[in-house]
Amino acid sequence: MEKVRDILRSRGINPSYQRMRIFEYLQGNKSHPTVDMIYDALISDIPTLSKTTIYNTLKLFAEKGIVSLLIIDQVELRVDPNIAPHAHLLCVKCGRIYDIELSDEYFKDIRDVGNKEGHLINEVWVSLRGVCKNCAEDRS
Repeated sequence: MEKVRDILRSRGINPSYQRMRIFEYLQGNKSHPTVDMIYDALISDIPTLSKTTIYNTLKLFAEKGIVSLLIIDQVELRVDPNIAPHAHLLCVKCGRIYDIELSDEYFKDIRDVGNKEGHLINEVWVSLRGVCKNCAEDRS
């Protein structure tokens, strides 16, 4: 917990117990959890936790650059603790979201195209829809 406290403080975030537990949960979870998933995972340990607290905490974490907030399925807000540039694949069969690693050059090329058009590109989000390899293998 001390490491989590230090990370939050280094980003100018007051490390309350709830914030530390939310961040700790995110660091151990690569499933791009929803607010409901975070709430369900932590409510038994933190009975005073509310979904509003989770939303506000995630907004703060995103503003401070330690998570990304995704709306990849156009239904739910998802959280990604991996802030390095990468793409996301939404499996249309199982609904899971997967990280897809792309080269730094890929993201640089996209920013360069936008900049050549006179735009100032700050972020690049790449969202893919398809069938994940697990679901594709299940086709029997």
